[in-house]
Amino acid sequence: QTVIVDTGSGVTAFPCASCNNCGESYHTDGYFVEADSSTFQKLDCDSPCFRGRCSGSGSTQICRISMSYQEGSSWSAYEAVDQAYAGGPHDEPLNGGATPGDGLDPKHASSFAFPLTFGCQTSLTGLFRTQLADGIMGMDNANAAFWKQMYDQNAVPEQKFSLCFNRQPVAERDGTMAGAVTLGGEDPRLHSSPMLFSDNTRSSGFYTVRLKKMYIREGGGESAYIKDDDKVRPIDIDESTLNSGGVIVDSGTTDTYMTRRLAEPFKRLWEEVA
Repeated sequence: QTVIVDTGSGVTAFPCASCNNCGESYHTDGYFVEADSSTFQKLDCDSPCFRGRCSGSGSTQICRISMSYQEGSSWSAYEAVDQAYAGGPHDEPLNGGATPGDGLDPKHASSFAFPLTFGCQTSLTGLFRTQLADGIMGMDNANAAFWKQMYDQNAVPEQKFSLCFNRQPVAERDGTMAGAVTLGGEDPRLHSSPMLFSDNTRSSGFYTVRLKKMYIREGGGESAYIKDDDKVRPIDIDESTLNSGGVIVDSGTTDTYMTRRLAEPFKRLWEEVA
């Protein structure tokens, strides 16, 4: 299954066989067929539920979970557990037994398999039905997040992950290079400049950062890296105003949203340097 890597949510989920009108013709893969997996287990209320809530009565009780997102999409699912790993050949499942390597060979992916608790989706709305990806990988700072479950199951040695983004002009159904996910740390081979770090101001949930200043670079550019001869102008807004409402790092959205009080000073400086 292909998934959107989303640091703004905490549950991994994708359509299962019982999903009704869930956009199979739009997605890169067919529904996940639970009956085809010998390791698949549906969570019942005795397990107990992980992020969901007990629903039903008697022997039909299961753990239900649903999520809604700011852009209007939503999904409903039941919680389940199965062996999972990130990466590997897209259309060829790996059965384990591989020797861990340097991370470049996709056939080593199954050596990092672990029991993942996820949402087996039964209904979708909005972009979840029409997007190219089958589902979503929750990567926020909480126990249900993919990376955290991976760590808790001893599949990686450290509570770290890193994302390297790459943008292609078009997205192809058969696969498009969008970057790399490094689980358990970071990979310096992907770096074109030294990493910079910011404190996460919340102990769980969203990755919340505090902005110190915003700048406009004359002439623009595609990289945030500043050269010695670049002309960079600060936007006239104080730090407290800039951070009003909080600022989170969300890899699952395509837009950057800031406080509306930034609009006027941004526009003024933009017109000056244009």
